[in-house]
Amino acid sequence: MTQRTLYMLIGPKGAGKTYVGTLVAQNTEIQFIRVESIWLALKPGENGWKKVEQAIDQAFESYPKVMIESLGAGEAFGQFRAALAEKYALKLIRIYAALDTCLYRVKHRNNAEHIPISDDKVEQYNQIAAAVTYDWDLEIDNNTPAPDQDILAAIQTLM
Repeated sequence: MTQRTLYMLIGPKGAGKTYVGTLVAQNTEIQFIRVESIWLALKPGENGWKKVEQAIDQAFESYPKVMIESLGAGEAFGQFRAALAEKYALKLIRIYAALDTCLYRVKHRNNAEHIPISDDKVEQYNQIAAAVTYDWDLEIDNNTPAPDQDILAAIQTLM
């Protein structure tokens, strides 16, 4: 059986996680799951992390490699990540950009596909997300933003 690898894009809102995930899905055999769309569709009382885990499990029925996005912060995320590590090989990818750049991107993107929050909350969440440290398998500096070919080449090093 092929080892199932879960790539986790972790970083602040506006750092470019969705962009990177979409780019990777379009150019590799990795299936990208937009986590925010799962959270946006939650019904009252549903556990968001459980729904995301179910989506990941379902994706692995058809694909050996799956990618998700997250801020990567908080106790609930830590428990979620630990549960996934028991089932899948995890590759942690830090996507980062300057926090003022992230805020600018959040303010100027199509928010129909993102969880709507105030600028103050974006700043608060991004400070928390920027402080998260893991033993990163890869870090992508997306300040400029990074050229597509450089992003894809970096991801290829993990495959």
